[in-house]
Amino acid sequence: MERVTITERVDHFNLGQIARSGQTFRWIRQGPQTYTVPAAGDYCTAFMPERDQLKIRCRADMVNFWRRYFGLCDPYPEYWATIDAWAEKDGPEAYLTKAAAYADGMVILRQPAWEATASFVISQNNNIPRIKAIIEALCRRFGHMITLPSGGWVYTFPEPEKLTDAAHLGGLGLGYRDKYLAALASAVAGGSVDLEKLATTDYEAAKEALKAIPGIGEKVANCILLYGLGRLEAFPVDVWIRRILEREFPDGFPAGRYAGFAGLVQQIMFCYERESGRPTACI
Repeated sequence: MERVTITERVDHFNLGQIARSGQTFRWIRQGPQTYTVPAAGDYCTAFMPERDQLKIRCRADMVNFWRRYFGLCDPYPEYWATIDAWAEKDGPEAYLTKAAAYADGMVILRQPAWEATASFVISQNNNIPRIKAIIEALCRRFGHMITLPSGGWVYTFPEPEKLTDAAHLGGLGLGYRDKYLAALASAVAGGSVDLEKLATTDYEAAKEALKAIPGIGEKVANCILLYGLGRLEAFPVDVWIRRILEREFPDGFPAGRYAGFAGLVQQIMFCYERESGRPTACI
């Protein structure tokens, strides 16, 4: 299949910040602001030759998928206009003002639902390097290898039908998560869990449906909703976000300011907390 390179004008977009943000675990850094990105049975090369220019090299029939994946179809100018307006009202020393200034290239990726769901089941009580290693081992064992034109290769994320037997998941570092992943894969493969339908279900109902799946609690359900089902109102609270809320917002986080995209603000806070001189986060 022919590969093409598309060019997009972007604002508030930084591939490096997105890659380090903990919402995705499979990007491969090839150089400054240059990444190989596997997803949906294929890959693209994404790079930023200029601060306001994103280039995506991908299969011609997947251009629309990658534009959506990188959030290019979402109203980020509106989101950032709201964030900037509140930052001006709050003043330069406010936590959210400083966080937005630091992580001003953040977007929420629209990842394939199954891949994100399985990845965040694996992520529970885990750290990012280990999550990446487990997912890479999973893809190498059960996915398909794609040889890259420049040399090297990537592996596709395995279909749920290949992961339904926990006995076959040994040696990947999953530990107790092997049973949860196999049960999830069985539910998705058998149709009792319809992730695409949950993307359009009432938010609270979708969250409760996810929490009914063994191994998925409040935080992981919100991660799945935010990173895999495009629900930008989802607001995952891990140990790092909880510390921010307790320290900076003892009277409650002003989520109403950011109605419909509080998850983006959560990601900005997470990035700032991790990278502004504080310890590396676990998720």
